[in-house]
Amino acid sequence: MKITRALVLAVVSVAAVVFLFPLYVALLMALKTAKQTFDSFYALPPSLNLSNFSHAWETSDYPTAFLNSVIVTSLSVSIILVVSALSGYAIARGNKPIYTFFFMLFLSGMMVPFQVTMLPLYQLGKTFDLLNNYWGIVVIYGGFGVQSGVLFFTGFVRGVSREIEEAARIDGCSTPGIFIRIIMPLLKPVTATVLVLNALYIWNDFLLPLLYLQEKAYRTIPLQQYFFFGQYSSDLNLAFAYAVMGLIPIIVFFLFMQRFIVKGIAAGAVKG
Repeated sequence: MKITRALVLAVVSVAAVVFLFPLYVALLMALKTAKQTFDSFYALPPSLNLSNFSHAWETSDYPTAFLNSVIVTSLSVSIILVVSALSGYAIARGNKPIYTFFFMLFLSGMMVPFQVTMLPLYQLGKTFDLLNNYWGIVVIYGGFGVQSGVLFFTGFVRGVSREIEEAARIDGCSTPGIFIRIIMPLLKPVTATVLVLNALYIWNDFLLPLLYLQEKAYRTIPLQQYFFFGQYSSDLNLAFAYAVMGLIPIIVFFLFMQRFIVKGIAAGAVKG
């Protein structure tokens, strides 16, 4: 038993080092000057250089990029949660074959890689004037996120006893009332899971904003960081300082919500 625990601890420790090493490099680069980086890439700096953060803030218009990321992430996640919860409840409680068809339709979307739909989505955005505004990219994020969201919510609702709803219906509660007053409070764990997983993905995504948000006024944090790298030169220290500033909000959000993740995944993906 002691040998097993020691082996597990060793594996976990190695995994932690592997996953935390990129964060260590990012912090290191953000706190060093270009000369210190050139002299010794992995060594700790003799003194902290916080000027990279202020310079990156000013040159990249961080407040605008931060606001764009917040708007895109918030709107996209809101659409995903609303559509996924309503669709998942309808599919879980529906007894007709049409509900099974829609459930399989949602799942089939998860099997298509984004790279396959990338060019058609860009052409659609260009045709319907959805480039360089929030709604075009929000609708796409919502469409991709709903696929897995329906899977989570359907599995969770199927694990909820129908007797609770039947008792409420006998008392005169309507279907919308049952969903709002009974089902929604029970959906907190799976809602938190879908919220966290999609927020992390959308906040850190680079490819879709590169296609849809080409104007500077609409660039998100990952996209704005890309422009620290020019064709003939790049400023790694400023780029990593900007990356650290972009990581802080989502890390704080993740730490606040992490206690719901495992509980929601277990409840939503295993039941039913």
